[in-house]
Amino acid sequence: MFQRISTRLRPLDPEAREAGLSIVEVVVALLVFAIISVGSIVAVGTTLAMSSDNRNREVAANLAAQAVDTARGVADVISVSSGTTTTTVNGTVFTVAQTAAFITTTGVDTSCTPAAASGNGALFYKRLQVSITWAGMRKGTQPVRSDTILAPNNRLNDQDTGTILVGVKNTAGAGVSGIVVTVEPDDKSAAPGKALTSASKPAPTNADGCSVAIKVLPGSYKVTVSRADAAPWRDAYQASAPVKTGIVVAKGDSAGVSFTYDLGDDFAMTYASTYSGGAVVLPNDLKTTVLGGPEPYVVTGAVSDVYLFPKTTGYQMIAGTYRPVGADGGSCLSPDPGAWPANAAGKTAARQPFVAASAGAAAYALPMGVTTVKLNSGSDTIIQARSTTALNGDPGCASTQTYTFDVKNKTPKNEVTIALPYGTWAITSGKSSTSLNPLTISGLIGSIIGGIFGGSGTTANVVTLDPRPTS
Repeated sequence: MFQRISTRLRPLDPEAREAGLSIVEVVVALLVFAIISVGSIVAVGTTLAMSSDNRNREVAANLAAQAVDTARGVADVISVSSGTTTTTVNGTVFTVAQTAAFITTTGVDTSCTPAAASGNGALFYKRLQVSITWAGMRKGTQPVRSDTILAPNNRLNDQDTGTILVGVKNTAGAGVSGIVVTVEPDDKSAAPGKALTSASKPAPTNADGCSVAIKVLPGSYKVTVSRADAAPWRDAYQASAPVKTGIVVAKGDSAGVSFTYDLGDDFAMTYASTYSGGAVVLPNDLKTTVLGGPEPYVVTGAVSDVYLFPKTTGYQMIAGTYRPVGADGGSCLSPDPGAWPANAAGKTAARQPFVAASAGAAAYALPMGVTTVKLNSGSDTIIQARSTTALNGDPGCASTQTYTFDVKNKTPKNEVTIALPYGTWAITSGKSSTSLNPLTISGLIGSIIGGIFGGSGTTANVVTLDPRPTS
């Protein structure tokens, strides 16, 4: 082919040489040149890419070796954890991902808490896997990997002791570091363990959310997790320092206990939210029942903020101590607006809706019954309300509820406006909790948001605060 092109481009006949080239011949020549140029460019590009990839693999291998050497230099293998970091070398970003897990004498491979409660065997060594990737990796290029095992400098247990592995994760399932872990004998069990020595006590959780109590004598233990900074963290039961009991340790074995623990969502509370008549006094010991968790949770005090375990479905709240039918100690339905039957006007009430926090915060408006009382004496300093026989459609409360108020915002007529959970209340006042006398219900505050029914004669101090609309 090239011979024909050469003959065509340089004919033997001198006259033909002066004839020039046709357009077809020029196009063919350019096409041949383009094919050769493109091939050369591709070859050069591939060579450069392969050279860059080889250089990056060398850097990745060094980073993997560095990660392994760093882990081997850690005195306490328990603190070695999984994690991902990035580093930039010669303008290329490398991602270093390492995975650490315990291996037991029975072959259990676990990042922290084993799945089984017992029979896991003693902690043997820690497995570390390091994987390096980098930006701009060629398609099909495998990460650089390095695996090693880390043996503890000292034995973690012996034939007469065991270990407790404690795992703490947040609601997203990620390990939580820096959580304080306390292990104590479970004194309520039939065979409590022994107090841990200083060498056996677990350190705060590592980046995997893991902490280990070593050389624990056989017996039953309780484990508590908490925050050293007193931040408002909660578990699903709203405990700020969750406790799990009955953790049994056997000789040569590893027991595990897991917690889900996270920063609580902040619910800003507004009590007596539907009352707009001015200052209202709330009980010092007001109870708020929180629904939506595994069981009802009661908050004590008229607090401005309630911190609750993060839940996408949110929570529903009731002012007062609400207990459903069948609850231990008897039910208490009075505080629940939804438990009141229709009144004479055919009107019913409902609980406040579930509210979910957005970005960790939410507002919650909580209605209550509001009434004005007249003190027995201008020198009275305490008001007390006690639940009494249910009247006027009140669904009732099996156990007596008591709330105490400090006298505030008193008018010249010795009147004070107070807020209470819905229900039937007998109200007294005095100078101390031991010298209380019945007072007079002097106002129908809140009648537009619910009925208020006062007693008469010997029950002049009794009032029913009704959540149902009057019309």
